[in-house]
Amino acid sequence: MDLMEIVFETLPSIIGLLLVALIVVLAYRRLGGFYHIVGSWMLALFVVSLAVLWVLELLKDELGGWALSSHAAIDVTFIVFWLWLSTCVVSLATIYRRQNTVSQFAAWLKRNPVNVMTISGVLALALIATTWRTDISDEDGLKKHAWLLWLVGTYMVGAFAFDFAVPVMTARRRQLPRISDDARRGMALLLMAWLGIPLAEFFLDLVAEMTLGYEDYNPYGWAMVLFFAIIMRLDLDRRFTAIVVHALVETAKREEFRTYDIPSGVYIIEDEKSDPAFGLFSELVTLRPRPDAEIPDNEESARGTLEPLVPKGMVVTREHPDAVREKHGLRVTPIVWLAETQGEMRLAPTNLAALTDTLIRFMENNPNSIVLIDGIEYVITFNEFKKVLRSLDLLSETAWITKTTLLETVDPGAFYGKDIAFLERDRTVIKGAVGIKELKG
Repeated sequence: MDLMEIVFETLPSIIGLLLVALIVVLAYRRLGGFYHIVGSWMLALFVVSLAVLWVLELLKDELGGWALSSHAAIDVTFIVFWLWLSTCVVSLATIYRRQNTVSQFAAWLKRNPVNVMTISGVLALALIATTWRTDISDEDGLKKHAWLLWLVGTYMVGAFAFDFAVPVMTARRRQLPRISDDARRGMALLLMAWLGIPLAEFFLDLVAEMTLGYEDYNPYGWAMVLFFAIIMRLDLDRRFTAIVVHALVETAKREEFRTYDIPSGVYIIEDEKSDPAFGLFSELVTLRPRPDAEIPDNEESARGTLEPLVPKGMVVTREHPDAVREKHGLRVTPIVWLAETQGEMRLAPTNLAALTDTLIRFMENNPNSIVLIDGIEYVITFNEFKKVLRSLDLLSETAWITKTTLLETVDPGAFYGKDIAFLERDRTVIKGAVGIKELKG
């Protein structure tokens, strides 16, 4: 093994496998509920396919004739598989956005077996099967069957077109929530890194090396390591990835009925303490509405149901969830803890895009719900005020669309007059416990 082979083939594969080991450790230690999310399985398949490719690169001489003669077919399989996974990831983030968890996706797939992902998957399988049935085992194999390169290239162009066009189209049709400029740039970079890997493998390995005979100083191994490192950096810091929050009807129901109704909308509750807001939230998710209350999106009243309607809720707070549950009588209502340490149902206050996307996904999947965001001033200490305000505006839009009751708590003493005025804009302002009493009527 000469120095050039070590530098341009062996070393990139070793570094790539070390990165794979790192991402496995981080996924296990830091990402709570990682394998409950469909997108996480796609990421896992990405990582596994790269790991297999790098292992084969390292062991091709030891494996002997099969690995060498199948090199081109293995590369084509990897490229097509990677492109299909990119199509799945984009589909799940856009047109199939509501399929968050594995259980949701499995149930949806049974009802909709023919969809973009399955159609592109069938085409990918056909192309892979054709590749393995074609004799491209010798050095001139791809030259003799140049049509195969054209087929792979066509599939790649189609995948690229889909991956770039669908997010733009769905955003223009307002089928996706607006996101911040930072999140948009990060997602664009993430997509380009994902697509850069099959692009490098196709042009630098299949075309340049196996077809044109360019072997010396071929940088494709380092290019793939670089793209994979970018993917790790953007995906594992959770800046662009929401967590899945399962909505549950609160089991700590009280015996009495709720004698007041609060219209859906956005409320900003101004108080030095968040206890009044938590008290209101707790009543909304634990007290049954009076029997003659109207059920949203249903002409019948609660009297005609087997069980009076109690809305599902969600809380985002900087307080420890156990303390919140004990203090405010919440048993199963999901609580997202704003904490800098990673874990189950935790989000770092610096991950503003992830926090926003998590809340938007919850409201989209649970219309007519109750959402409480506690500690906005805490989030602002880690992010620019304008960015936080923009995220709150996005949440307000989603709340109105999904008929969610969105409660936001702020300590007015923590803001300048101009800033608190921006927060109050287009929101119903509630002045502490007195304002909540007036709201109840």
